[in-house]
Amino acid sequence: MALPSQTDHQNENSRSVTGQSGNTNASKILLVVAGITLLGGGVYALSNLNKQQKADAAKVDATKATEVANAAGTAKPIGTEAAVPGATTTPAGTTPVTTPAGTTPGAAVPFGNQPTTTPAPTTVVRTDVNTPVAVPANTTPGATPTAPTGTSTPGTTTATTGTTNPVPASVTTNLTVLQLIQQGDTAMASNKLVEARSAYSRALLDRDASEADKAALRTKLTTINQDLVFGTRVEPGDSLVESYKVAPGDSLVKIARKRELATDWRLIQRVNRISNPNALRAGQTLKLVKGPFHAVVNKSAYRTDLFAGAPDDPANWLFIKSYTVGLGEGNSTPVGNYVIKKNSKLVDPPWVNPRTGERFASNDPKNPIGEHWIGWQGVGDSTVNQGYGFHGTIDPASIGQQMSMGCARMKAEDVAELFDLLVEEVSVVRVLP
Repeated sequence: MALPSQTDHQNENSRSVTGQSGNTNASKILLVVAGITLLGGGVYALSNLNKQQKADAAKVDATKATEVANAAGTAKPIGTEAAVPGATTTPAGTTPVTTPAGTTPGAAVPFGNQPTTTPAPTTVVRTDVNTPVAVPANTTPGATPTAPTGTSTPGTTTATTGTTNPVPASVTTNLTVLQLIQQGDTAMASNKLVEARSAYSRALLDRDASEADKAALRTKLTTINQDLVFGTRVEPGDSLVESYKVAPGDSLVKIARKRELATDWRLIQRVNRISNPNALRAGQTLKLVKGPFHAVVNKSAYRTDLFAGAPDDPANWLFIKSYTVGLGEGNSTPVGNYVIKKNSKLVDPPWVNPRTGERFASNDPKNPIGEHWIGWQGVGDSTVNQGYGFHGTIDPASIGQQMSMGCARMKAEDVAELFDLLVEEVSVVRVLP
């Protein structure tokens, strides 16, 4: 049995332990609450700091973007620019070739399509014609072009390939010219040579056609006319030619006169491959080329272009072919307008050198003017120019050079063909710079 003093002592001890346990639990709760409070404050602070950093970065980016836009001269965002009506887009790597309204590109052309009002030319990029120099991307228009890396300059050899390759480049041309070329190509694909010749000739005579286009068109037209003019083919709808059935008593001279051809009778013999003009057969069918034909001498190119059409309607002339010519020494061939002079077409003519007085008889193999002479008669301001014409030469190497006394020298076969095509007092000759 416990003494009262012992029981009281035990109860006091029990109360003391209980009191201590209660105090410890309260402290733990307070510590947990405080920890949670501190953790929440830290997370909140970190969140605000992150938001502030993002806001500051956005402000810096916006400031830089504005500075870049201002430096470029515009603050418009990409994709918002409106297209300018009538503007032309130039692909990278090309330099636009445009002609101001009212001007003529390249050499002067005295005929061709001349609209009453001169619209600003519309240009498109041609990829079917090559030029010697390519313009690299990011080249400033008007700057001197340089060959792109990895390509070769015409006439040089690249270090990487060891081969000589021309560098293709785009060619710009007038939209109207391009449409005419496409019309010609479509007609050619359908074997409609007359339509193709008409479209190609209109494109060639258009004053906005590029020089590259003109060269390509002359090649196409020359091929066409080998059949339509110089071959035996008579195409329906071709107003330049006709078929003729030989009547009893006919001769080539009589036929040319009867049908009022604006060509020499010898052209009938040439086109129909007649070896003996005195052996015609009644009922024989011949191809007649009506003409008239005209010559345009381009001095800068040493080239004579042959056209067909009415003398007073050059805008609608048809291109036939080209010949290479030699010209006067010291640029002495006079620019101007002429017709074939009356009684000036001569076969195997004698000639007197106007400088030395030396005479050359017919059939003289040393005669410098060869076997054909076609004289020019100046008209208008060109009437003062006398004694000039087309003729052959015994020096073929002089073709393409300035070595004559002012006349246009031609190869023997070329001047003989031209002799058959041009007629006196009808055929026009124009000499351009």
